[in-house]
Amino acid sequence: MVINVAFCFDHNLIRQVQVAVASLLDHTRAEQTHYHIYCVCTREAMAVEEKLRRIVESRDGESVLMVKALDNPFQNAYEVRGISTGTYLRLGLPGLLPDVDRILYTDVDILFRGSLEELWQTPMEGQFLAAVRGGANLSDQWEMNSRRPYWRHLERMRGNYINAGVTLMNLAEIRAQGLESRWREWTKEKLYYQDQDILNITCQGKIAYLPLKYNCLAYMTAEDYDKCIREGVYTAQECEEARHNPVIIHYAGDKPWKRYDTNLGKIWWEYVNSSGDLCGLFDEAAARRNHGPTLWVRGIRKVQKMLKKQ
Repeated sequence: MVINVAFCFDHNLIRQVQVAVASLLDHTRAEQTHYHIYCVCTREAMAVEEKLRRIVESRDGESVLMVKALDNPFQNAYEVRGISTGTYLRLGLPGLLPDVDRILYTDVDILFRGSLEELWQTPMEGQFLAAVRGGANLSDQWEMNSRRPYWRHLERMRGNYINAGVTLMNLAEIRAQGLESRWREWTKEKLYYQDQDILNITCQGKIAYLPLKYNCLAYMTAEDYDKCIREGVYTAQECEEARHNPVIIHYAGDKPWKRYDTNLGKIWWEYVNSSGDLCGLFDEAAARRNHGPTLWVRGIRKVQKMLKKQ
């Protein structure tokens, strides 16, 4: 089985993509499974190609790395929350990879922990995407976001808004329906969740939903999982699987390479430090010195303050 995987990044994330690619290959369980790994990056990030090639070749001689460097066509798109315009590069995948019909896109702030064979075989007929429902579906988050003028375009997505950090993309269907041109138009708007909002707005009714274990958000605590179960965002079984056997851990929010004590950060560091070609890429001492309220806690406080003003 050959699985197509895409990573999109700029020069800010050339160390992180090395961890993502290495963990992908290190956690392949089936000997007959190999990968076509597509790295779409800005020209400034091209310097990482040789390092990535060595990572792939040392782990699986039958997996293939393909690097496409380009001037970022979305460099003037909206930036917010410290996320650069490199995040929009995934919107160009249908045109950049004309011979690829299906691909698994993931952010690079992730750690693979298990097999992707079952995920890869998700039925996608008539769908644009397959992804995991995101935390924005929780009542307090939805209430806060509903104050954004553009959120009216997402009213029908309540309960089904996806976190797009891990997205199985049906590129053939996306091309057939001419979705790329709509995506380009939406990049002109100031959307708080950037390209994630664009995917949720334009793919409504054409999304298949994946189990939470395929995009386990690292910042979530036991209390957060309980709340998601109570509000029907995830089932108890989904949460149990994600907490104890995550296939993909997504470090949305605080990053382990910036603060060691972020939730599930120890798992990320243990993997990096156990890999000879990754050890030393990041400053562990600096990450251990970084303490204080996590991004998730700060976000909750912000919501609480906003609600008190009502």
